[in-house]
Amino acid sequence: MKQLALASTVCLLVSGSFFANSIEPSSGGSSITEPSQQSIKFFKTQVANNRSVGNALSSLLQRYPEKTGDFLSIAFTAYPDKYEEIISASVSTNPMFIDQIIMVANQHKISNPAEIVKIAVNAEPSYAEITTREACKVSPDYFNEIIKTAVHAEPDSADQIAQRLVKAYPNKTMEILVTTIKEVPYVGKYILDALLATVDEGSDESENMIIVSVEQLTEYPDALNRLVALAHDQNIDAEKVRDSAIKGGLSEDAVALLIEKHYTEADDSIN
Repeated sequence: MKQLALASTVCLLVSGSFFANSIEPSSGGSSITEPSQQSIKFFKTQVANNRSVGNALSSLLQRYPEKTGDFLSIAFTAYPDKYEEIISASVSTNPMFIDQIIMVANQHKISNPAEIVKIAVNAEPSYAEITTREACKVSPDYFNEIIKTAVHAEPDSADQIAQRLVKAYPNKTMEILVTTIKEVPYVGKYILDALLATVDEGSDESENMIIVSVEQLTEYPDALNRLVALAHDQNIDAEKVRDSAIKGGLSEDAVALLIEKHYTEADDSIN
């Protein structure tokens, strides 16, 4: 009987009569409905029965996953100070609805977009790439901040995050590459490999990616070392590499050592 009563109440809850005015989105996406006092009262009763906001929300989302956006809106309105618990519970329960979760959280302006991403990624690391892409889509003005937050929260997925973002935003390839490597330089090699896999080896695009990256990443030895090795492998002229590294602030002596290591020694070994 309790299950039937709950189902009946939920049907009413998500009908138009239980919602008030529309809330316009903060950036992109569609508008959301502002929960009515009846729906808020219902949710608070569920919280009292489940002893926490997270447990109450998870219980409802498990039963009615298709209503994820509606229940999130109610939860954020009823307990705005519990936004971390609300995001974590919703992502952990229904990660496949991450697009709705990110959108509704941003529309309610419960925190800045980067913090929303951090909470969501920590709740479900395996969805880090999708979470980052959706957050960038909803809050483009926070593009770089979102990337930094995501790869710092889940550095083991930095290459997948970068690769997925490049597919979604090919015109921002260099921005994604540089931002990601600067945030987590110790996985720079994997990020470079992931992004270079998105272009044809030996193409002008591939060469430009390597040359520009040399200039941008002179302060990151591991990434720079990998870049110069790739430049040699792809037959990019050593002078282009030298000029780019010097332009990025590397000393002439340091550049000479890199060129000697990856060009002179490699060529001597072939001969």
